[in-house]
Amino acid sequence: MLKSCVILVLFAISLNYCQRNFRYCQRNNKIKALTRGYYKNVISYDASPLLTSRKQNQFAGVGNEMGILFRNEIYQASSNQRGTYISLGQSIIIELLQVYELNTLKIVLRNGNIRTYDFIVYASDSNEEIIIFDSITNYIEVVTIKFRNQLVKYFRIYNRGGNSEAPFTHIIKVEACFKF
Repeated sequence: MLKSCVILVLFAISLNYCQRNFRYCQRNNKIKALTRGYYKNVISYDASPLLTSRKQNQFAGVGNEMGILFRNEIYQASSNQRGTYISLGQSIIIELLQVYELNTLKIVLRNGNIRTYDFIVYASDSNEEIIIFDSITNYIEVVTIKFRNQLVKYFRIYNRGGNSEAPFTHIIKVEACFKF
């Protein structure tokens, strides 16, 4: 009888310990999901990012056809004139609503003629800018940049050399998220 009571007490203690750990893990997973933007695109109208460089950027299109780079709508094949342009030596700065832990950035470039682009992409947590992409892209419409998991407050896309047809970097859409 005493042996079964001891076993029952030990079982109750271990069950309580497991439940406490489970609640801690559950809370920890919720916090991780929040800081990772719930594993969704954090650069969209719904996520409320700011284009802090808007005064030095140029936008193609008017009204609903305005080519701002965090639109949620899908662009048509004939819409290769829409997007956000930056001149040589200028930057597009996309500031996020909060600091997120991210590891993937996707940039959709002008999809018309075959072009080569020359630009640098920085990610910053407001203290330090880290280069996550420094290359010339040859004939690629979508550039997917995988970088180490890091806290990001803003992205900066710097136009170093324009493209093979004009001195601009023409970006149609940008997305950022945390991927496993």
